[in-house]
Amino acid sequence: MPPASRQPDGSWHLKCDTGLAGCVERAEALCKGGGYLVLGGKSVRTLYGAELGVSQVEVRKAELDVACANRRGDLPTLVPPATPSADAASTVPPAATGAASSAPAAAPPAP
Repeated sequence: MPPASRQPDGSWHLKCDTGLAGCVERAEALCKGGGYLVLGGKSVRTLYGAELGVSQVEVRKAELDVACANRRGDLPTLVPPATPSADAASTVPPAATGAASSAPAAAPPAP
């Protein structure tokens, strides 16, 4: 089984060949039973063999991104990414957005 990899933000990325239940068990062991926050993940089920045959084999794999609780048992808090507000969008100058100006062009200076 691939080792857990530490992410730059301090969370862990787990790849599991045992399906999602096995990944959850690994997260529990990695966080030493102190609890964790699931940041994301996926579970993939693949069938091999003939569809009508009796020799079909199912393979389950999973990935989990988790952040372990601290030593006091406090779970990390997620801070949602900042979204631009309507006020911020209205302060962008037209030249920065590529929009054409509605003001008439100035005449060149007279010689």
